[in-house]
Amino acid sequence: MRRREIVAGLGSVGALAGAGGLLLGGVPSFGADSGPGNGDDGSYTVETIDARGSEAGTLPVPTGDVMVLEFFVTGCGNCQTQMPKIAEAYSQLATDHGDEVTFLGITFQSPDNKPPAELRDWWRAHGGNWPVGYDPMGDIAASYGYSSYPTTIVTDADGEKHWGKLGITEPDVIVDHVESVLETSSDETTNSSVNANTTEPTAD
Repeated sequence: MRRREIVAGLGSVGALAGAGGLLLGGVPSFGADSGPGNGDDGSYTVETIDARGSEAGTLPVPTGDVMVLEFFVTGCGNCQTQMPKIAEAYSQLATDHGDEVTFLGITFQSPDNKPPAELRDWWRAHGGNWPVGYDPMGDIAASYGYSSYPTTIVTDADGEKHWGKLGITEPDVIVDHVESVLETSSDETTNSSVNANTTEPTAD
């Protein structure tokens, strides 16, 4: 995966609570030698909760799958509007592609100001049915160049962003971008396999 510069300086909740979204450019680097995350390889670890479709524990970003990351806060009206659209995209992609795609809801709130029990109730009330957890400092969103919500990001298996949008997004748009990444990944796998099995002709 190509190394990219990390967007810095967007870690505060105050910056994330601004009225408008800010796209700064750049995508995170998850190289083994350095990276912005809290893992040894530069990846992030999200603390997930026990909720519908989610288990209490942790989930890495990236996971090694194509991912749909949805950043939100529970008091945001547009985030509430976005939830059923994400749920529709999730249902279609789960039906068509099974476990090739991982969805992850990420709130900028902390367990202190939005305890797991309250987040769980909100999640169920708004149709969530996939892993959900906390990134209270907004490090993951900032590393992709975003600072507001709702933000939807589609990444490949290495965590590289292929598409992202601030605001409400229709389900078919999310599905189209995910399937584009899946198709690209499949083509790369096929080409790698063909190249590995191709031998150079020898001279007579």
